[in-house]
Amino acid sequence: MNTLNTKPYKKKLRGITPIHRSNLKPSLVMIKKTFIFDLCTIKRLTISIFFMILVPALILGFVPSYVFSGEESLVQLLGFVTWYYNFAILFPIIIIGSTGPLISEELKSGTMLFLISKPISRPKIIVSKFIALYLFGVLVSFVSLSIISLIALIKYPFADIGIYLGINFLYSLIILFFFGGITMGFSSFFKRARNVLLLPLTIVIFSFLVMMMFKPMLLFATDNWYEKYWLYNFDIGYHFANIFIWIGEFFIPEMLNYYGEIFWMFGIIKIEFNEIDYTINYVKTGYYHPIASLFYLIIIGGILLFIGILVLKRRDIS
Repeated sequence: MNTLNTKPYKKKLRGITPIHRSNLKPSLVMIKKTFIFDLCTIKRLTISIFFMILVPALILGFVPSYVFSGEESLVQLLGFVTWYYNFAILFPIIIIGSTGPLISEELKSGTMLFLISKPISRPKIIVSKFIALYLFGVLVSFVSLSIISLIALIKYPFADIGIYLGINFLYSLIILFFFGGITMGFSSFFKRARNVLLLPLTIVIFSFLVMMMFKPMLLFATDNWYEKYWLYNFDIGYHFANIFIWIGEFFIPEMLNYYGEIFWMFGIIKIEFNEIDYTINYVKTGYYHPIASLFYLIIIGGILLFIGILVLKRRDIS
């Protein structure tokens, strides 16, 4: 007599089986299942938060308190490190790694066939999983920034700890939507998670590592090739930096003075030398208004998420 071995599915389906008996809507059950069982595992949360706080905590730990004069800003001390290490490199990797398997693994393992037999449509499956992912990203970002802020408070009475948390938390929401949207879209295209992760990770590496190395050559070119050939239109790093500075200046008008030279490499400013009083001025390039950069990223993430919904809707899962 043939028997059906359901054990491989038990782990994947926990949180799903009670849909027909639950008072919750199927979409809410899917969000709950994805958020609690697929994303918020102790291992994933611990590793994510640990690496998110690692470098800022080390900086706070190794900077001796006696070097502070009483006017130090946490945004100035950790601003670029948090922007670059935490939210340009690490946080996108966490989101991409968490998003990749959400649809593709369901397709590969066959559990997607089980899901679509429930009273929930395919588009709602993707939207529900995306909402769960967004909640997970919000949790990781807020908890990590809160721990860093707590360490900073213990280390030294910085006056702008709340501003530091607010700037970076708001900025993380944009990162989360963009990389979550594009990865969720690709997760609907491919059955293998590694194929899903490839392109979003390439975007991270190219935008924040490769471009950062080669952009000075473009900017130093005689005709400023970066500006001449409108390369900022395709530079995701520029748009993210543009939004970060915009959010920062809402709280701290002199934000560019903290690390203006660094953001020169992302095309945000031009450095002008005043030969009269030998001072350096930071002048914004203004290629895009920050709100335009915001819409630019939201539209890209939203379009790929929408395409993923259409692909999964028409896909033969049988």
